[in-house]
Amino acid sequence: MRLSDIEDAYGDQVEIHWRAFPLIPDDRPGRRSTPHTADSRRRAGAEEPRAHFALPPADIELPSSSLPALTAAKAAERQGSRAFATLHRAVFAAHFGDNADISRPDVLWLLAQSCGLDMMRFERDCASGEPHQDVLRDYAEAVAWFGVSALPTVIFNEKISLVGAVPVEQYRLLLDWMLAGEPGDVIPLDFSGAAPPGTTSVTSAG
Repeated sequence: MRLSDIEDAYGDQVEIHWRAFPLIPDDRPGRRSTPHTADSRRRAGAEEPRAHFALPPADIELPSSSLPALTAAKAAERQGSRAFATLHRAVFAAHFGDNADISRPDVLWLLAQSCGLDMMRFERDCASGEPHQDVLRDYAEAVAWFGVSALPTVIFNEKISLVGAVPVEQYRLLLDWMLAGEPGDVIPLDFSGAAPPGTTSVTSAG
């Protein structure tokens, strides 16, 4: 939601790109919710109260891998940015709001269908293996080039990253500085000038 705020505020001055970063890149069947899972959801809800984070029932089965959902999102992206954004939001809501197992292909298929995707193309793209390779490529680049190890991580112009639930005001501070031409070559602690016309790129790993 923070990035949606940035899109609304800056319009075509910024371009936001999502990159896949699987927190569970392998397959770990049998994962179950624990008190730690519930605590993590509570913290996430406190950090972003506008999003719905439902506490998982005790000992419910958790997704065994992050790859299926990220692969589905990459397949949706091949149908355009709107298709990607719609499925991305639906997967997030299904996992954190409904406690759905988004590592299951049937769950992802129903989500894609509910988002109005071209299902024949979606299935064909998923079966090709190319979206899966896209996810692995994003993951490798995030680790090797940007040192990403936690989510959320937001990278500005592929050179400055902010990690964690950073207040949107900090995003604005950095964007304003970049759009102003990075005056002084030092990230300011306080920069309140209006940003002149320009474009900067924001990449989020998720």
